[in-house]
Amino acid sequence: MKYGTLSQQMAKNGVKLRTWAKAKGLNERDIGILNQISQGIIKGKWGRAKELVELLKRDGFKVA
Repeated sequence: MKYGTLSQQMAKNGVKLRTWAKAKGLNERDIGILNQISQGIIKGKWGRAKELVELLKRDGFKVA
């Protein structure tokens, strides 16, 4: 099932990706990683990307 990009999912909830990340206390590097996850450039299987994917899933967002 296709969920749309992460940014699209957040927009449905009335939240912007950058605003959500800043509210969680994430830095610019993490926001860059989130953008790459959203666009499907990286999958979030290792390192900081994996931690961010787990954070997204805890907040109810679907990540492929």
